Amino acid sequence: MTVGALHRLYRRARFFVRRIAGFDSERVLQFARQSARLSKAPLWWVVADMVWCSVRYETTFENYSEWDFRILKGRERATYMTDPKSFHLARRLNDNSRRAIFDDKLQFAQHFGPELGREWIDLRATDAAAFGDFVSRHPRIIAKNPGGVGGNGISLRDTGDIVDPASVRDELIAAGQVLVEEVLVQHEDMASLYPASVNSLRMVSYLDPEGTVHVLAGVLKIGNGGVIDNFSNGGMYTMLDEHGRALHAASDEEGNPFGEHPVTGVTITGFQVPLYDEVLELVDRLARRVPAFPYIGWDIAITPSGPVVIEGNHNSGVFQSKPSVSGIRQGLLPRYRAAMRF
Repeated sequence: MTVGALHRLYRRARFFVRRIAGFDSERVLQFARQSARLSKAPLWWVVADMVWCSVRYETTFENYSEWDFRILKGRERATYMTDPKSFHLARRLNDNSRRAIFDDKLQFAQHFGPELGREWIDLRATDAAAFGDFVSRHPRIIAKNPGGVGGNGISLRDTGDIVDPASVRDELIAAGQVLVEEVLVQHEDMASLYPASVNSLRMVSYLDPEGTVHVLAGVLKIGNGGVIDNFSNGGMYTMLDEHGRALHAASDEEGNPFGEHPVTGVTITGFQVPLYDEVLELVDRLARRVPAFPYIGWDIAITPSGPVVIEGNHNSGVFQSKPSVSGIRQGLLPRYRAAMRF
């Protein structure tokens, strides 16, 4: 057995031990029940298969459910990128000593300012008068915890409701929401999907050693009932082709399919993201800005004047087509391997 094979075996064994140590039976059963609905297999068999896949394919229990591993053959399962695989790649490729650029939204704003397309302020460096002036210039603002993840620590406010800017500033600082931005106005085509949130794209890129930027995945994220489009906060997503067209219906965290948006009735399957060529140009520029982080997931919004970056994720996350929704039974691992040569 080669050194590389031994390392992979050790990594998988370590991952499995950590999964067992952090075993949450209710959470596991939740995903197992979702998967069991796809087949006639008993629940205990599904749980056993989930454990097997965590060792054989390095899946999390969430991955197993999200990509319908219950109904996939072994050769099909082997084509899926998984969260653990992506995490290992990020650790190997990205310079962890500089990750604060992406972990801290304030540092990100400072570093990528020209590409943000929106005004922002740091409340800790801004007095009440300056905050009041900022509020007076924008009809809506969004306040963020600079270290928040997954859409947590975010609130949206209509500035017409702010009577006392000084007290609101104190309230936001106390809540840790010290980054305040103007709310982006999204392109009318994007707003047609669901106007209550900014419907963004997750573009996963890799800058190879020769200087070529590869787009590994293009994802359309759509809000559904809330003010953000995150999958973990009720949103849904679908995959895009190389021209920015939605390949199939969207799905949410519960696995529900949405060929049309349940609120607006707009058709999701086949939806064309506007200005997609400009999105690809933006991603290419962004990917070259921090060479120490060649593997990044970018959140991109489309405004009437063009695409802008919302944030970058050094742990890019993994997005792939859900077989029971899309009919696609192959993951993106071959695309990652071709670009990254592993």
